[in-house]
Amino acid sequence: MRAMRNFLLVIAPLIFIGPITSAQDDGRIVFKDPKSPENEVLTDEELSPKTHAWGLDLMIGNDGFGLGMFYHHLLNDVVTAFATCSFSEARDVRQIDFVNYWTGAQWSPNKVNRVFRVPLFVGVQYRLFAEDITDNFRPYVQAGAGPVMLYITPAEKEFFSSLTDGFTKYTYGGFVGAGAQFGFDRSSVFGLNLRYMIIPTPKGIQSVQEGVLANANGFFIAINLGISF
Repeated sequence: MRAMRNFLLVIAPLIFIGPITSAQDDGRIVFKDPKSPENEVLTDEELSPKTHAWGLDLMIGNDGFGLGMFYHHLLNDVVTAFATCSFSEARDVRQIDFVNYWTGAQWSPNKVNRVFRVPLFVGVQYRLFAEDITDNFRPYVQAGAGPVMLYITPAEKEFFSSLTDGFTKYTYGGFVGAGAQFGFDRSSVFGLNLRYMIIPTPKGIQSVQEGVLANANGFFIAINLGISF
């Protein structure tokens, strides 16, 4: 019994450590340094923070889908300045939608105009818990503000043909958000972001028959995809 116990004490560490730190070479156990150049997964350059980044935001929210672009400039280890521009539709909460069960076609009988928002926001992003969380998960909070263009098209016309009959209005707005970036590789950007836009509308903009559009606010979940350099 004592011999069996001693055998287990010797062989157990090898069972757990062996697959990680060793390899079989002609019947011999060869221990390899995981930090050596031939065994490293990412280079020091790929692991180091980059100063600039740009990419796309794929957005989905309470008003439907949207698309955006972003540019980031790293100021220090935790603070990043950014600019972002996006395109999405602003819906009135009084809009009534119907869907044809057989064809999937959707129509809104009380809708008179489509209202698209195109904000250009500039802001600051602050990384949270930089010293406490592993570097492949980088949570942050952010806020931005700037001018907003609203483009209004008639809902009675087909989507693409209505774009030539639209007109523009200008306002201002801002947003607050939170999210995280994932992965050790700093040469690419992959993250998830939650944001709430606050956009007051000029007087007289109408989306449905029941009255004017009170605001162009919206909540979105965005997937961030880009490159760093």
